[in-house]
Amino acid sequence: MGVALFYFLALIPIAVGAVLWYFDRKIVWFEWLGSAAVAMLTAAIFHGCAIWGMTDDIETWSGYITKAVHYPEWVEKYRQAHTRTVGTGKHAHTETYYTTEYRTHSEHWTAFTQYDDHEIAENFFREISGNFLSLVTEDGRKSGFYSGDPNVYVAYNKTGFIYPTTLIRHWKNKLKAAPSVFSFAKVPTNVVVFAWPENPDWRISQRLLGTATQFDQLEFDRMNSRLGPSKKVNVIMVGWANEDNQISEWQEAKWHGGEKNDLVICFGGMTRSKPASWARVFGWSESFLAKRNIESLMLKNPASPQLMAAIEKEINANYQIKEWKKFDYITVEPPSWCYSVFFIVVLLTQGGLYFYLHNNDVTKEETGF
Repeated sequence: MGVALFYFLALIPIAVGAVLWYFDRKIVWFEWLGSAAVAMLTAAIFHGCAIWGMTDDIETWSGYITKAVHYPEWVEKYRQAHTRTVGTGKHAHTETYYTTEYRTHSEHWTAFTQYDDHEIAENFFREISGNFLSLVTEDGRKSGFYSGDPNVYVAYNKTGFIYPTTLIRHWKNKLKAAPSVFSFAKVPTNVVVFAWPENPDWRISQRLLGTATQFDQLEFDRMNSRLGPSKKVNVIMVGWANEDNQISEWQEAKWHGGEKNDLVICFGGMTRSKPASWARVFGWSESFLAKRNIESLMLKNPASPQLMAAIEKEINANYQIKEWKKFDYITVEPPSWCYSVFFIVVLLTQGGLYFYLHNNDVTKEETGF
């Protein structure tokens, strides 16, 4: 029966309420309808929260700073409306009057990406404008301008210089909640794998894990910033010094195959002087070609900028993100305890509501029905 069970259980207090309405003169028709609406609303809330809690997931979007803006301090002049009571007794009335007020807007600096914006420090703004070779004066369109600087100063990216950025986005992951052929085994407690990188710093990611930190973090993030907007991919690299390739399977299980746009490159034994002893790539892709070709690159090349360039070229050529609409057929069922909690909540709320309705002053005689 699935989530329909929430609504079926809600019918029980509605039916009981109908009996009370029929036999109890203290319960009138609109009170019964109101209580029925509350029961159905409770069912809808439990339905939505249960499914959302089970399927809510996150992914990383990569981008870069497209422009930075300096907003100088300025003062706004505006009219503030007030009300006051004039007169006394039956002659009292409310009137509106206005005063002239001033509001100071503080100086600040903001960096903009394809997806969002961030407050930044002045020295970082100056760095950006220097690397962008651009600083344009524009009308600030400041409504109510009274004093200060009427302009804003914008540094547009004229050079293609990349300041990489990350952003966490939520998405609906049915595979996370529903047992299916895509489910993964639970990682044994004695197997040590990495937590998924959530990148709390919007400018520096955590996508190089283990021995993968031998790669240049900034250049790796720049690669993601170039690939992210065009290929919708989040490249993560995980390395081990002494583990065999079985650890990569446990890593995949830990991350349930990775997030929607993840492409995870796992390897063992690689250094700056020798290629990986093994390599395995996982992620939700429509094509296996990019994964197999990247594995081959890892087995033939040591850790170097040239290897990263080759990986980027391969992803550009052959990576295809998974079409997640193909999983729309999967049905998500709330856990059984949700129904028990829901039934208890409905009984308590409906019991309290009918206790109030029975003891209030409204009766059928007063309403005529």
